[in-house]
Amino acid sequence: MSESCGKKYKKYEEHAKLFELLSNPIRIGIVVSLAKGPKKPKEIREELGVPQPLLSQHATILREMGIIEKVDRFNVKSPCRLKDKRVLEILKAAGIKID
Repeated sequence: MSESCGKKYKKYEEHAKLFELLSNPIRIGIVVSLAKGPKKPKEIREELGVPQPLLSQHATILREMGIIEKVDRFNVKSPCRLKDKRVLEILKAAGIKID
């Protein structure tokens, strides 16, 4: 691939990462769950019906990408909240109901 071709689409890499992030149903479920307000990991796990290690894995990915955050970052059991609300608009545009 030529260098000029690579530069033209490079500006879309961050957007592509966001779509890749939202390509997993568990991560979508976490975002939808937090759209209603902050929740403890246990509440999200029970709502989605997923094992704790799996929820933790996907929540970590969402935190690393700046989508969610801990209300109190020093407390392991602190509730999580949605940090980047633009994902809600993307999910709504995709036809996902956000309560």
